[in-house]
Amino acid sequence: MGRLDEKKKKKREDLLHAAYELFTSKGVFDTSISDIVKKANMAKGTFYLYFKDKYDIRITLITEKAGELFSIAYEQMNRKTFSSLEDTVICVSDIIIDHLNQNKSLLEFISKNLQWGVFHKVLLEGENEVSKSFYDWYTELIASSGRKFKNHELMIYMIVELINSTCYNVILHGVPVGLEELKEELHQLIPAIIKSQEIME
Repeated sequence: MGRLDEKKKKKREDLLHAAYELFTSKGVFDTSISDIVKKANMAKGTFYLYFKDKYDIRITLITEKAGELFSIAYEQMNRKTFSSLEDTVICVSDIIIDHLNQNKSLLEFISKNLQWGVFHKVLLEGENEVSKSFYDWYTELIASSGRKFKNHELMIYMIVELINSTCYNVILHGVPVGLEELKEELHQLIPAIIKSQEIME
């Protein structure tokens, strides 16, 4: 990478870092592009060289942050062996939940911004190399299971949304149950979702 490319990459990263700090402290709605460039110490015109608007930078952040989460899960999961599709998905879920528990601002950001359109763009369209590798891993996991499913995209979306919605209050507020109790329930519900989507022959 040349010096010019490195400078461009640094500017983009500085904008993303500034936006993430503001989005997690003030919220997306109350953050302006002027706020982002001021915090990043850049001219406003520089922002538009990299992003269309603040919602574009929000999607990029979700893509990267969610991608980092799945990268961590993938790396840890690869050190283990599993007897079933269900066990693999539960392991990935636990790793992600534990990471969100350690990074509550990330949980808040993802929980508030991960709608279906964004989820599809982030994890199922291969928006970047990390998300593409997640999709490749997931489709390979489904194929290697030797099982058929009605809609494997809907299946992973339901599992992610289940984790996303239930973890929010448990991790941030400790209600209605503790995290370990929630995990036990999720360990029952995740296989149920997978079974509901399976085509039995």
